[in-house]
Amino acid sequence: MNHEILIYNQTKTKAPRKFICGVILKALNFLKLKQPVELAVLIVDKKEIKRLNKVWRNKNEIPDELSFGLNSRQIAALAKDKNKVLELGEIVVNIEKLSDKNYLAKLLIHSLLHLLEYSHEKSAAEAKKMEKLEEKIFKYLNICRGKIL
Repeated sequence: MNHEILIYNQTKTKAPRKFICGVILKALNFLKLKQPVELAVLIVDKKEIKRLNKVWRNKNEIPDELSFGLNSRQIAALAKDKNKVLELGEIVVNIEKLSDKNYLAKLLIHSLLHLLEYSHEKSAAEAKKMEKLEEKIFKYLNICRGKIL
């Protein structure tokens, strides 16, 4: 399946593009989606991610990551049509979080699940469901470590 992962680095620091794509592609493989996916990963400095957090979430703090989904409830309908590209949205990562690859992988998985409509903010049950899925994907990535990480 031809997924498209666009990476935009808005900093002067080199980003591990191959690693980022590898984590997302392996996670998508684990999730067994029925159609190709398109998403963007935006790498920004702490000032920019803080600004985005303030504008979109009204929180004046520096997060490790943010995710901005495009579909909001269209995923179920699109999942039934194997020919359509599922446009997920954007993952925004704080550049300061790129050095620890294990942590970066967890951030990417967490954000990807948000783009797929998983949430840990709706209820404790939903949070537990998302957390268990994150753990399963991360375990799967560690098993595949020799190939992508």
